[in-house]
Amino acid sequence: MDASDFKNTFIPCHRRMYAVAWRLTGSQQEAEDLVQDTMLRLWTKREDLKIPDNAEAFAVTTLRNLYYDQHRKKHLKENDEEPEQYQLQTERNAHEDMEQRQEASLALKAISLLPDKQKLVITLHDIDDLSYEEIEARTGLNAVNIRVALSRARKAVRDKLKAVRL
Repeated sequence: MDASDFKNTFIPCHRRMYAVAWRLTGSQQEAEDLVQDTMLRLWTKREDLKIPDNAEAFAVTTLRNLYYDQHRKKHLKENDEEPEQYQLQTERNAHEDMEQRQEASLALKAISLLPDKQKLVITLHDIDDLSYEEIEARTGLNAVNIRVALSRARKAVRDKLKAVRL
């Protein structure tokens, strides 16, 4: 297709192309840019084109395809970087998780070796998250006895964990 055939074929389609572009973009400036980009694309491919049976439909289809391609590229650029929350955990995190599980297991084992009163108080307060008043109601111990038993239980667990680490 030569230049005169191109002008005769696609220039009369300008109005229809603009109307479709304006409906797609909702903006006068973007619609004008889209029509111009479509005409440029048609012009650069004019050598390979033969005169279409329905030039207006061909031009509008080219315009729509160009619009969808541009939007797809914008969307891909916006979503190009992965959010940190979607990244897989590294081996280091898995290693830290394993260490935490082992330490929790050791702490539970150390708690199970405590005297009954200390075991009960530390379980109710630190594991079941009960207040001193709730523990007092359940066990019949007064607040001072609960604090002393809890302090001794925590110290014994800390000492046993330190001994295991060394």
